[in-house]
Amino acid sequence: MMNSLVAKTINKGGKILTGINVNKVFENGKIRINDNFEINAKNIIVTTNGFSKKLINVPLNPARAQVLITRPISNLKIKGIFHIDRGYYYFRNIDNRILFGGGRHLDKKIEETTEFGLNEKIQTKLFDILQHSILPKTKFEVEQKWSGIMGMGPDKKPIIKKISNRLYCAVKLGGMGIAIGNNVGKLVANKVYK
Repeated sequence: MMNSLVAKTINKGGKILTGINVNKVFENGKIRINDNFEINAKNIIVTTNGFSKKLINVPLNPARAQVLITRPISNLKIKGIFHIDRGYYYFRNIDNRILFGGGRHLDKKIEETTEFGLNEKIQTKLFDILQHSILPKTKFEVEQKWSGIMGMGPDKKPIIKKISNRLYCAVKLGGMGIAIGNNVGKLVANKVYK
């Protein structure tokens, strides 16, 4: 999804700046970056999801998500996307590996953060469920563990809105960014280019 967005942006004459910190956005199209340097934009769309409260006033909270992925497993029979324990955990087969995440409810206050990092309590529980419930008779190794930051709020709807004539946002995807990100992008673009 991101590769397509980058290619389309460049193809349309847009510029992509990397390695900068956005410290503040203004309703008049100014963006303060790298401490005190300001640049002007025709339009600004804040799409920083769980990090958005640092830039705009929106009803959302950051929520860190813990994830792991196994090394490839031969003859892996699991197909599809699964949710267990009322949706608190999810897993799927990706290229004969199990991608497994969730468990934020085990340490919810600690996981309400914009700081990346592993929560060993949750990672241990993920491994335990994987070993005893999902793959009880299958030998496997965890290849990688990581965390991501989601944007959550009091309801399940994303916030897609015009804040001012030059400032918009598309945030609070509630852990569904991969599934709904393309559509949310189209909806906010339609607001900008009415």
